[in-house]
Amino acid sequence: MKTIFKYLGIFSIIMISFYYTEKMSNIVINNNNLVTEINNLSSEYNVASVSAIIDKDYIIPGLNGYSVNVLKSYNNMRFLDTFNSYYLEYDKVTPNVSLENNKDKIIKNGNKAKNSVSLLVKDNQEIIAYAKEKNIHITRLVDHHTFDKNFIYEQVNNDYEQFNKVEMMLNNNNVNRNICIINNNIIDICKKNRKYLVEPTFILNNYSLASIKDQITSGTIILINDNVTLTDFKILVRQIYYQDLDIIYLSKLITEERN
Repeated sequence: MKTIFKYLGIFSIIMISFYYTEKMSNIVINNNNLVTEINNLSSEYNVASVSAIIDKDYIIPGLNGYSVNVLKSYNNMRFLDTFNSYYLEYDKVTPNVSLENNKDKIIKNGNKAKNSVSLLVKDNQEIIAYAKEKNIHITRLVDHHTFDKNFIYEQVNNDYEQFNKVEMMLNNNNVNRNICIINNNIIDICKKNRKYLVEPTFILNNYSLASIKDQITSGTIILINDNVTLTDFKILVRQIYYQDLDIIYLSKLITEERN
């Protein structure tokens, strides 16, 4: 019994020692001039998060923020003993209203702050070949026949009949973006699998170019039908670039991570 009390006493002394050592270290660090300077300047480098916008069944994704981690930043700079913003470390700040907590809502537009649009293509081979040649970052909607493990662009499951089979293909190749382009045939299975639900802002077909191209804004998502000509696609791309917008993968457009 004495031995037990002896070890308990030693353990208590060690724990108290650790506690006071850590407390003294924090006091020393918090009174350090460099730490004070990092604290004073951190507000200039913090980036506020932006909450997602919800309107009934729809959502526009927000944007994560970033706040300076003072202790990690200090550890990076202390060998210099002077402030240098290059060595700042940040913690991610999740929006108060986030897409991640509202996956039952439908995304019809990406966040406008990304200054980008996304183009979705099914099986229009002429457009796919042109996009590859010009390095246009289209998102390809695939089924179990069209999935290509060597395809260099983003691929999204669009197989209503063999959804799970395509999921396995995407997972096995580590390219699953967990996105569903919804319609009445697939929305239930998408919700069940906690996918990001996306409804295109516009659908481009062989007669709708004129009405669509003047409505394109940052965050627009355009589904390109298989009957669209390469000429119309080129006009659409030129219009996007004319508006100084980028074409990015759908997963990048809807994520709350900043570009």
